[in-house]
Amino acid sequence: MEAFGKKLTDARNARGLDLEQVSRETNITRRYLEALEKEDFTVFPGEPYLLGFLRNYCDYLGLNSNEIITSYKNFKIQEAPVPLKDLMPARPFSDRFAGGTVARRVLLVAVVALAVILVIWGAVSLGSLVFSPRDDAVVETETRKPAEYEVSGADFRQRVFSGDILVVTTEGGSYRMTVEATAPSLKLETPAGSRLVDLGQDLLIDLSGDNEPDVKVFVADLFKNDPTKGADIQISSGNALVQGDAGQEVVAAVTPDVTVAVSGTTTPNARQQVLFEGGSAYPVTMNATFRGYCLFRYESDRTNREERYYQKSELLTVQANNGIRIWASNGNAVKIQMIAGGKTVDLEISRPGEVIVRDLKWVKDEDTGRFKFLVLDID
Repeated sequence: MEAFGKKLTDARNARGLDLEQVSRETNITRRYLEALEKEDFTVFPGEPYLLGFLRNYCDYLGLNSNEIITSYKNFKIQEAPVPLKDLMPARPFSDRFAGGTVARRVLLVAVVALAVILVIWGAVSLGSLVFSPRDDAVVETETRKPAEYEVSGADFRQRVFSGDILVVTTEGGSYRMTVEATAPSLKLETPAGSRLVDLGQDLLIDLSGDNEPDVKVFVADLFKNDPTKGADIQISSGNALVQGDAGQEVVAAVTPDVTVAVSGTTTPNARQQVLFEGGSAYPVTMNATFRGYCLFRYESDRTNREERYYQKSELLTVQANNGIRIWASNGNAVKIQMIAGGKTVDLEISRPGEVIVRDLKWVKDEDTGRFKFLVLDID
């Protein structure tokens, strides 16, 4: 079977694209794109990120993402070969010793060990004559000082570390954001409070308190288990926040899909559950864990509809900017977890054996002007 990394490379070359252009248009860091094409899975912080990036890259190139992901899983199954020693019968110790192999090895190890001991003894003796130990010796280590960056107008991109300060200048004034942590997620202290942004997520933040987004923060790269390597972030503000770069769509509070109004002053009930709320809509992630056999279909942002049968213990991760519609043949067979804005909510959606259709989406309350992420029953 042809390696899927070669399929990705051939498809990209056939379209005349380089990795820099693909990285800009998919918001996937170049080193992750290179790793997918080389089938190097060690650079990814976890398999869910690998599968998400692989699916997005396949969709961007017009390839069958399900087929490519199946190739990846088959490769993982076959990548651990049977050790050669398990395939060859072991020789009895008496035969090996009689043949002289063990004896020669024991003699060689003894000679090498004696030589090492003599070298170490000579070095210690010489050092004690030449050097005089100092009790007041101090080992100095270089400590990075927090940096301060000016952010205004056009896109700002920088690898930041804990303690760094971002001064954002907009038409409404200047605001300071402090980087509190870069692992396992980017944590920012802003005038609107603490905000968490995961790898591959972008978050709209209202700094001025006028219920309108002032900046968009996107995390292109971070090491979830190593905060010393910082996080590669991109910040858009001002006109860049509305227009985007090179025709790329930026999802903001004015996106038509998220301006559906909640009628009147009706309070959401059991058929209209509120999961998240804010001055603007922001991206969400759905993690589905299957507890039994289930036919499951989902549609993210009114596109990318997919359907298949899932078995027990399978996992599914879906990202959306505006909303997700889900269908399940047995709603109790799937457990839903929604993640957005640094908050995680577990969602039980039905009783055993119930066929369900749900809309999970942002809507705007006309009375308050705030956005709410709702769970809506679809009849």
